[in-house]
This record gives sequence, C-alpha cells and structure tokens, in this order.
Amino acid sequence: MSEATLIWLQSSPYNSSAAREALDYTLALAAVDSPVQLLLSGPAVCLLQAAADISALQLKDCSKLLGLFELYELPVPLVCQHSLALYLPEPRQPSYPCTLLSKVQMTEQLACFRQIITF
Repeated sequence: MSEATLIWLQSSPYNSSAAREALDYTLALAAVDSPVQLLLSGPAVCLLQAAADISALQLKDCSKLLGLFELYELPVPLVCQHSLALYLPEPRQPSYPCTLLSKVQMTEQLACFRQIITF
C-alpha cells in the first residue's frame, strides 16, 4: 500500500467548485512534498478537453491548473478510459498528458492508496 493520497475527482468542472477544490488540494499537497495522485472519472474528464468557452457559466477555467503538474513534479493524472469515451467528444484526444485506465485497472489502483479523497 502506497503512502500517497489519491484525489478522486468525479464531478463536472462546470456545475460546481469541486474540480477547482480538488486541483487546489492536489497542488497544496504537492507543495509540501506529500505524495499525491489525481484520478479523473465521470464528467471530471471534461477537464482534459481543449479550452471550452465557459464565460457564460461565470466560472474560471480550472483545467489550466493541470499545466502546473509538471512544475510540482506530480505524476500525470490517471483517467478512466470508459469516462473519456462517454464525456469527451471525438477524437477524444486529451489536451493534457494522462494515463488511461480500464475499470479493472482503476480498481487495482484504488487498492494501492492509503487515503482516498473524493470530490
């Protein structure tokens, strides 16, 4: 079992502040050298799409925070492949580097973390 914390984001980045909070929490843990991994599933995979016009929603584009992962030396986010197929339009090419996981691989990964925080 890993000492790392898994931040599991399942919420859409467009209907609440959960995505922003999850990314902020991930970066805060990384800032104090605490091992952390981000997992995106469900509508949260929309964070990976090319810049969407969200100005009408009066939200900030929190997907830009994914660009800080390299700066903080964070591993690329883990992403549910099934969710990507459901929520990301063709050609389903994420705008940010990520590691795609099948549902079986996700289950295996979940067993590897001591602490899991869901958003």
